[in-house]
Amino acid sequence: MLVNTNTIADILIVEDELVTAHALSDVLSDLGYRVLQIVDSSDQAIASIHRQRPDIILMDIKLRGSDSGITAVSEIQKIAAIPVIYLTAFSDPETLKQAIATSPYGYLTKPLRYAEVNIAIMIALKKCHEEKILQKALDKEKELHLLKSRLLAMTSHEFSTPMSVIRLLVWKLQNFEEQITKEVRTKNLASIELAIKDINWLLEEVRFIANSEAGNFPFKPENIDALVYCQQLIESSQTDDNMRKCKIKFRSYGNCHKLKLDKKLLWHITMNLISNAIKYSCDGDNIDVELTCDSQQLTLSIHDHGIGIPDEYLNNLFLPFLRAENVGDIKGLGMGLYIVKQAVEAHHGKITVQSEVNTGTKFTVVLPSADSSSSEI
Repeated sequence: MLVNTNTIADILIVEDELVTAHALSDVLSDLGYRVLQIVDSSDQAIASIHRQRPDIILMDIKLRGSDSGITAVSEIQKIAAIPVIYLTAFSDPETLKQAIATSPYGYLTKPLRYAEVNIAIMIALKKCHEEKILQKALDKEKELHLLKSRLLAMTSHEFSTPMSVIRLLVWKLQNFEEQITKEVRTKNLASIELAIKDINWLLEEVRFIANSEAGNFPFKPENIDALVYCQQLIESSQTDDNMRKCKIKFRSYGNCHKLKLDKKLLWHITMNLISNAIKYSCDGDNIDVELTCDSQQLTLSIHDHGIGIPDEYLNNLFLPFLRAENVGDIKGLGMGLYIVKQAVEAHHGKITVQSEVNTGTKFTVVLPSADSSSSEI
């Protein structure tokens, strides 16, 4: 008895007995499969694979021409990972050994029983699907391992600078207390405070990335006054060094006092974008920050007039560790925009970028208020 299947799969039949092949094709079509083509030689099978990839191949071992079905499978496996079931009249130990070496998903002997062919196809498709899921998980694990290794190496390097500053200035304050003026002491303490701030920034980014990649990504929207909060973030970013380099011009429009957003994620978005705008601007440049709100959403745009981003980097701008070739020796992990993208997507928002080399870059972020979205994280 034939078992009908709801799974539609594309099948390539490679069989030198055309009567057998067409009979099998008719049965498979009745069962809901789609037979892409019937071919009778290794060369035709390989050519067919190049034109259209089937989900599964039913392969005879004896084919027209000099190459066997086993040879054909060996060549096809170099092109694509497609499951193969052998349908053959040969069951001798040597043929079986050669066939097994190609890792088939099934081996059925003629005369064929169509119910067994159908079951073999269903099992092969399920096994192939499970293997793809497993491979995807393995690839993800490999990617995470690489990400962690690179992140550890880069953060270790980035931590070394502020730690060196702190050690040097503490040593000076301890060993030259009497010679240091009050003004110099104040300046050194401010430098230590700034170095500690840099360390805290790095820790926040590392913690964010670790939570995101581990799937432990908190999204906790709360009612906030977006105008007041963004003003506070901008003020906190205006250290003496930053203020000497750039002037931030902030403007706001609309009612920004009652929006439901994740305060922590908004911090990551705003601080990373402003930090980048300052880093990649020239001395004396202005940075334009605009906040526009209504009852449904917040729109934040940050426009610098600095070095800009080359066109070839724009499509992959939010990938981790990506840094354009024109950044020179400007420090950074290359993770800021990756973090921004994650935080924006957690809000079901969107981010766009416009940039021109040596002219500047404008990022625009749109975050819907949690009250206005029926979606849940």
